[in-house]
Amino acid sequence: MRKIWTCVVATLLAFPLAAGCASSRDENDPAANGDEEMGEADAVATGESALATCYCAAPYTCKHSSSPSYMYSAAYSAIKRAGVTDSQLIQTFGDAEASVGTHCPEPGTGYSAATDVTSTSAPCTRVHKLRMEGFAAWSRIPPAFGAHIHAVYAGTPVLKQSLKNQINSFYQKRNGLANNAIDNVCPISNAEINAVKAVQNGGGGGGSTNCVAGGRYCGGDKVSGDSNKLYRCNADGKSATLIRTCSHGCSVNSGTDDSCRCVAGSAYCGGDVIDGDANTLYRCGSDGVSTTVIKKCANGCQWNTGNDDACK
Repeated sequence: MRKIWTCVVATLLAFPLAAGCASSRDENDPAANGDEEMGEADAVATGESALATCYCAAPYTCKHSSSPSYMYSAAYSAIKRAGVTDSQLIQTFGDAEASVGTHCPEPGTGYSAATDVTSTSAPCTRVHKLRMEGFAAWSRIPPAFGAHIHAVYAGTPVLKQSLKNQINSFYQKRNGLANNAIDNVCPISNAEINAVKAVQNGGGGGGSTNCVAGGRYCGGDKVSGDSNKLYRCNADGKSATLIRTCSHGCSVNSGTDDSCRCVAGSAYCGGDVIDGDANTLYRCGSDGVSTTVIKKCANGCQWNTGNDDACK
């Protein structure tokens, strides 16, 4: 039986919004002066624990992840073009109390448009690259925050109100925090605003928006379509034809064709979720994308819905 196990991180990273989680705040606490992300009501809870109150809907309630699988496919492609590696993803969704739902998946989806990534020795350089790829991005610095970059992908088709508020704050050259002050950490340029607006309006960021004829793409990664479906780019380099629906999600693969995700350790005939020879049985790798050959099936390969495929 194929199953997907969700790993719950028990010890959370330092969330960007949880600058202070004490039971009370005074005028010396940065969070008391509006140094927190805009929440659904521009508010910050003040419980004893960062997870005393959870806002994300099930199955994401009180959980946290840095897996790229919780990013919109086009956002993941864009963040890779900006030079961010998977190991530099701090938070792709999270349910810290102080976030008031800002980092929860977008309504009706399995991804969050808000992603936190590691800072660098030149944080504004990374922030600029993210902005030019369509992210309303800011460098968050001590003492109000642990150093990191908060980025909201404007090209996400569904956005919660708090993230719409942050993008609008970005267009005003402000910091996306509850105090809505001018961003003086990495000042926002008109060119960066135009790049983010272009992505929000369906255009491209700094990277190419054309697909490669014959190439395979998840919907939203240079081709229009459902982020959980895999498409083949047509000869015009713009339109695409559906290959298959990805029952376990679609993986945006930097430098190579995108692919449907498979269940790690499970066996598949070529063409059933994974690419390959229809008469060969494959094993899905631990990354949920790569495969290895188990055996050639002399009498053909049998697809078994809900269970491992097998040679006939």
